[in-house]
Amino acid sequence: MGKTTAIASLLSRKPDEEKWAILVNEFGNVPVDQIVFKDNASDVLIREIPGGCMCCVANIPMKKAITDVLSLAKPDRILIEPTGLGHPAGIFDELNEDPLDKQLDIGSIICLADPRFALDPRIQKVDIFNDQINLADILIASKSDLVSSKDLKKFYSWAHDLFPPKLIISNISNGNIPLEYLDNKKHIVHDSFFSNDHKNHASSTTLEIEKISPRRPSRSINESAGYIGSGWIFSKKDIFDLEGLRRCLGPFGLFQGNNFERIKGVFRVGQGWVLLDRINGELSIKPITYRRDSRLEVIIPQNSKISWDQTEKKILECIN
Repeated sequence: MGKTTAIASLLSRKPDEEKWAILVNEFGNVPVDQIVFKDNASDVLIREIPGGCMCCVANIPMKKAITDVLSLAKPDRILIEPTGLGHPAGIFDELNEDPLDKQLDIGSIICLADPRFALDPRIQKVDIFNDQINLADILIASKSDLVSSKDLKKFYSWAHDLFPPKLIISNISNGNIPLEYLDNKKHIVHDSFFSNDHKNHASSTTLEIEKISPRRPSRSINESAGYIGSGWIFSKKDIFDLEGLRRCLGPFGLFQGNNFERIKGVFRVGQGWVLLDRINGELSIKPITYRRDSRLEVIIPQNSKISWDQTEKKILECIN
């Protein structure tokens, strides 16, 4: 049971007073999902975009299909099921462009992963798999009744180490996604940068998401087990200069030598986002499909003489 089964399950539990619509993207030219959905909710408007990923070969039909759905049905909710071979960031970007950005309020992005295969090294090398995982707000281990408790535990361990972190990580059977997941639009916030083993001994401040605005990020400080960490969440409107970030956070920037434990961040640069990861003197920067905001985590030894105010000032200078 995958995403089609999950949507069919959601339809069977749709509140009677709500109008729903579904936009289905089939990779092939012969639609099948519409038959499944009609069996579960005959009063739901369904539009299909066959023949490949809706964002790269059919972005104009996608916009037209959504506009038609909004005009014909005036739904309270549109569920979008892209092909499993699609590029989710492209779809997200299209939904955030004129005129759809003024007509839609994007809710949760949910990714279903089969825990029996998700940790296979061959799967983890596939770009589309990683793109779908990175963009998701909510990551769900599907078909959990078919996997051992040991393998499910491994899945959770891997999922909790993802960066940026997921808003919700859970598992389901028979496609039964909780309805409340659809409306979960909270930002992803760390309680602590450190493992659960140390949380009882950690002190921390809270990220105040509602106070974020361009060039005015929210900062959180955590302290535990001989380390101190600072995390920032920046406005989605802040666009960073890539070379500036490279100079600021690279081997010859703010954190030289080995005076840090971890530097990891996602930043909006132009039209896309990048994942920045620093291990010792090696700085890695690569594209990522994450789209919600820019954010940075820095963990250093507790006795390090670092001014977080000065650090923040230097990072803000990287914004165009």
